[in-house]
Amino acid sequence: MTTSTDKAAGEQPAKKKKAKGPIRFEAIIPVLILTLLVGAYFKLFFDGHVRRLIEYVGTQVNGAEVNVGYLTTSFLGASLDVGDIEVTDKNKPERNTVEVGSIKFKMLWDALLRAKVVVDEASINNIQALTPRKKPGYVVPPSPPSTGKSVVEKAQDQVLAQTRKQFNQNFLGDVAAILGGTDPKEQLKALQGELKSDARIKALQAELEVKKAKWEKQIKDLPKPEELKQYEARVKALKFDVKNPAELAANLKEADKIIKDADAKVKMVEQTSKDVNGDVSVYTQAFKDLEKMVQEDIKDLQTRFKIPKIDSKEFSQQLFMSMVESKLVSVQKYIQVARKYMPPKKTAAEKLAKQEEAVVPRRRGEGKNYQFPITTGYPLFWLKHAGISSELGTSELSGDIKGDILNLTTDQAFINKPTEIKLAGNFPKQQVMGVDAVITLDHRTEQPQEGLRLKVGKFPTGSYKLSDSSDVKLGIAESSGSSQLVAAYVNEEITLEIKNTFNDIKYDLEAKNKLVKETIDAILKGIPMVDLNAQVRGSFSDFSVHINSNLGEELAKGFQKQLQAKLAQAQAQLKAMVDQRIGKERDKLKAEMDKTIANLTKDLGLKKEQVDKVVADAKAQVEGGKGKGQGKKLEEEGKKLLKKLKFGG
Repeated sequence: MTTSTDKAAGEQPAKKKKAKGPIRFEAIIPVLILTLLVGAYFKLFFDGHVRRLIEYVGTQVNGAEVNVGYLTTSFLGASLDVGDIEVTDKNKPERNTVEVGSIKFKMLWDALLRAKVVVDEASINNIQALTPRKKPGYVVPPSPPSTGKSVVEKAQDQVLAQTRKQFNQNFLGDVAAILGGTDPKEQLKALQGELKSDARIKALQAELEVKKAKWEKQIKDLPKPEELKQYEARVKALKFDVKNPAELAANLKEADKIIKDADAKVKMVEQTSKDVNGDVSVYTQAFKDLEKMVQEDIKDLQTRFKIPKIDSKEFSQQLFMSMVESKLVSVQKYIQVARKYMPPKKTAAEKLAKQEEAVVPRRRGEGKNYQFPITTGYPLFWLKHAGISSELGTSELSGDIKGDILNLTTDQAFINKPTEIKLAGNFPKQQVMGVDAVITLDHRTEQPQEGLRLKVGKFPTGSYKLSDSSDVKLGIAESSGSSQLVAAYVNEEITLEIKNTFNDIKYDLEAKNKLVKETIDAILKGIPMVDLNAQVRGSFSDFSVHINSNLGEELAKGFQKQLQAKLAQAQAQLKAMVDQRIGKERDKLKAEMDKTIANLTKDLGLKKEQVDKVVADAKAQVEGGKGKGQGKKLEEEGKKLLKKLKFGG
């Protein structure tokens, strides 16, 4: 017999719960797996992803393919090694603008723990220039209009909008067309629209009709001949009898009234004459200004008919504008890139705009970011110093280069130091000698400033097109050049100065017309060296460009001799076209104007003579009446009487 506490047959005794030890495997295992996965990612994929990111960003900024041969990171060593960097020349994709052997730098762990990248010292080695590529590099196409343009593309468009207004790629072809015998009248057979002078003649004709009516009314309102004869009759009817003092006084008073009335008519005629003559002078001047308008029409037609000015400045401007344009585009592009990744201190207006944004209530549940000023620590990225070093002989196309990059950072205001890049050296294999460049980027204040000073003592220019048209193709096939470029961008104002020289030039010339080719070829043989001086001033949205070159001067002189007669003939043809168009109407208007003015002058003169005669006769009659008395005694009595009646002095 068993008790209630006895266990049923076959029942297993309950297991005692085991106490947990100090190691929590259920937490360690997931963390360990995550750590292994992260470690595997950094070991297997991180370097490749960073390398492709650098290639993508570099390609977008450069506008052409950027390749990175290898990229190695060391988590424990906090170091980065990047090498075999190739930067494609977007104008010549079959070569690299620059190739860098390796870039090595070691980061500070103190900064990395704060999610910042700070590099005390870095090295950039084995720099090569103008190296050939194994295959042409990819060139970034412009963005479709629907997707909008990048900041860099907008910057380029801003420059091109200014330079293209002053640039005619077909300039030399237009000159050649005149020299080759092309009739400018045939260049634009159909003259579209009205000439300004033609429209002005029609306006003057309508204006003359209105003024004629006005002038005729003014003359019509002047005293009529019969009215003036009445004055004469009234004066002649007066008798000055001294024996009858009362009658004498009355007649003298009446004579005075007549004279005053006549004087009023004189003044009326004089005022009308003054008004009419004033109108006539204004209208006559308007007609004279018509000749200036004719000259403007001829000048406009000269442009429309592509008759160029033979001017050395114009030649230089047109031949080298594209070269200056490319320099400006590059300067503007890199300024925008620098300001994007190294933003300057915000202005008061930008801060206010940011504050006003905060007035708009945020969506419920949406957080708000607060940014506190950094008083200690590091900016997001700070490369304190990178030494640039490349020795001749490291590779076939390497250069002998020394330089420094100082304080490259995303926040200059925080470190309170500008970024400086200095580079000097030679690339003998590429025949590039005397490279000396200094770039300063100062974004510490609300008014950022950028400066560039670049000097190259000698470099092969390669081919360069000066003019490209169906009539004339002229370019520099090859030459040895030297260049100095000084640029500054301060307070949104660009200042750019370029001084280039080209020696040992081989020209590339093609022309349809034999005379044109012979003329240009003869000019070019006398120009073994070409200089170019260019200045740019103003903002990127509104700047002026001044270019002068001995090539422009010599071409202008050479063409001047050949073209003088042709140009005179072409301009004469244009003047004849204008004269033919407006000559008949202009002559008709001139005749009508001369006739109207002559009639006005005659009518006004006649009226003036008539009223002057009435006044003169009235005065003579009065004086004659006074003289009919009996000598001196009568004169004295008459004076007394006049004084008494307040007619005398």
